Amino acid sequence: MTEPGVGPNAPGNMRTLVLSNDLDETREIISSAYSPYQLSVLGDPKEFSAWYAEGSFPGVTVSGLQYGAETLVAPQPLDSYLLVCQMVRGRVRVISPGREERVVGPGETYVLDPYRSFQVHWAPGARMTTVRLDRETVEQAAADLLGLDGPLRARFTLAGATSPGAARSWQGVSAAVHREVLGEGVARTSPLVASHLTHATAAVLMETHELVTEGVEAQRPGTVAHGAVRRAMALAEERADQPLTLADLATAGRCSPRALQEAFRRHLGTTPLGYLREVRLGRAHRDLAAGRGNAAVTVAQVAYRWGFGNLGRFAASYQQRYGHAPSRTLRG
Repeated sequence: MTEPGVGPNAPGNMRTLVLSNDLDETREIISSAYSPYQLSVLGDPKEFSAWYAEGSFPGVTVSGLQYGAETLVAPQPLDSYLLVCQMVRGRVRVISPGREERVVGPGETYVLDPYRSFQVHWAPGARMTTVRLDRETVEQAAADLLGLDGPLRARFTLAGATSPGAARSWQGVSAAVHREVLGEGVARTSPLVASHLTHATAAVLMETHELVTEGVEAQRPGTVAHGAVRRAMALAEERADQPLTLADLATAGRCSPRALQEAFRRHLGTTPLGYLREVRLGRAHRDLAAGRGNAAVTVAQVAYRWGFGNLGRFAASYQQRYGHAPSRTLRG
């Protein structure tokens, strides 16, 4: 084995941990890096070689792995983390006993969840990269997708990305993670940036690969769950005095503006901006009531404070909600 940092195409902050022709040495080191596993050479043992390298920032680890001979790997379930594997060259056959089997080629991905038993049959010279996420991060992202309050035991099929567009989206976030890990990205030194990127990666995974849950009906990728609505509502309530747009609310909800509008219609019977307007009306009502007896407080002043530039429309909306004009609230 070579010293860490040496190896084929081990860029930047990726450390080479294995560069070896020794089967037992490779099994020992990669077992400690992933999970205990069986490693068998199916071809000529003299042709066996292995390379493994990894790099990380808090929350995410990326790695590269290659076997030079026809090889069979049979790990124990990953337990505490999830792997998104993408083939760089060559092919592997992934087998989940009693469940699924799939051949994966260059550019394609598959997901190994924490609970899956699996085997990977490597063609000679095949190479892959992986993105590793903690189980807790993934299961909270699954709960957010489905609108649940607590972490959800989440599993994935071996089917890969659900569409060409989903594949491109995953490749985009994966490339960003690789740049941050392997280059000099700020995520390596900023826990806040690392946390945001880690959670964004988990959220994109939910939307791009087929999620399977136990006891909960998973939504199809692209469907926005109540969690997105809650996040947008929270932003509207926290920053009601600021010039928020539909795009701002969609960003908070981690979905597209159109998808957020549909989710608000389905769950609340209104639109995101309609909800924001109702929050602002409530704040204006509160301020008008608090300003009773204070000659310095005017209806126009309160209306402008909460983003109502048209006093006529403000008065009409206020009348409809509270049954009287805003001036009556102010006068008491």
